[in-house]
Amino acid sequence: MWAACAFAQAEPSPRIAPLPETEWTAEVRAVAADFEPVGMPNLVATYARHPVAAQALLPHLQYIWEASTLPPRHRTLLSLRTLWLTQSEYLWAHRAERALAEGFTSADLERVARGPDATGWRPFEALVIRAADEQIVDAFISDATWNALDVEYDIPQLIDTIDTVGALTMHAGLANSIGIALEAGAGPSLPDVPYAVAAERTNIRLVDKAPRIGPQATEGQAISANVFNTFRHNPVADRVRGAINTHVTSRATIDPLHREFLLVRIGTLCRSEYEYAAHVRVGRRAGMTDADLAMILADPEDRESGDPVKLAMLAATDELWADNRIADSTWAALAASQSDEQLIDVLVSVGGYRSTSMLINSAGVQLDANMADFRFPPELRN
Repeated sequence: MWAACAFAQAEPSPRIAPLPETEWTAEVRAVAADFEPVGMPNLVATYARHPVAAQALLPHLQYIWEASTLPPRHRTLLSLRTLWLTQSEYLWAHRAERALAEGFTSADLERVARGPDATGWRPFEALVIRAADEQIVDAFISDATWNALDVEYDIPQLIDTIDTVGALTMHAGLANSIGIALEAGAGPSLPDVPYAVAAERTNIRLVDKAPRIGPQATEGQAISANVFNTFRHNPVADRVRGAINTHVTSRATIDPLHREFLLVRIGTLCRSEYEYAAHVRVGRRAGMTDADLAMILADPEDRESGDPVKLAMLAATDELWADNRIADSTWAALAASQSDEQLIDVLVSVGGYRSTSMLINSAGVQLDANMADFRFPPELRN
């Protein structure tokens, strides 16, 4: 039971301490009870600092962890490779422990760290692993990899391939940035293997081309945005993932303008024109100015001045994109004005919409008709 799990305290202490179980809300207790077989009590107790977010985050993580449509071995390979690439010691330990119980060996774990070009993989296993590298580096699965996956996978499995990498990248950003401590006796450490990725950034996208997964209109239902109609192909995943997006756009505790800074910036970094267009439009309604947009689009070294909170929001987004962790100085700058709940919402907003950008890019979701006036500036288009 959760009460029997002591919360280990690593050095340095976590930036956000786990919430003692005696202080959990009834809602968090209910979600934690469902999540208990998955483990990770320190993660659950940390998310409990923001109960509304926990209710959105944990069911989706449980789906990705053990219930997606992917074959179990492929699910494990994709998860492990993502956690290696994001260097999440906490999540790797727990997923690797489960992998060993599933029949993986220590040599298999090291091979995952060495990547898709390591000897010993079946061709399709190497392909699955390569999909993780391409999404982490480019927020996009290449044509060659997609076409090969499409031979064996159906549409729900293709969606779950993207979603697994995106979701675990988000949770890695949370665990790494908060410094969630490993519990006593937790599973294996990250393998001592030189860090390398088997992908490169291309910024090739499918805007104004044929989508890979076409939108699915539901009979008798009003036509909605292309992004919603596309991911209805996998309704279970769509429901649990959608709760995270709803949290970010409707329930997050951060200032709406700051939220749109985060979403437009991560959309830009992912070269997701759909997300950029959607959230520049929302940002304008929240008060985003031309100067704000110029700041969002600027490279970090060119942001010479501006509102310190806006600058910290952008720095946090850049650091999560590059390092899957918010740096100490940026965290301190954010913590000066943001509560623990707001800090969690910063991480969920960036990570959740990095994941959504991966989905949009790789599925080839086309721009909606109302986005024509909010497109990328010409220099960001291919």
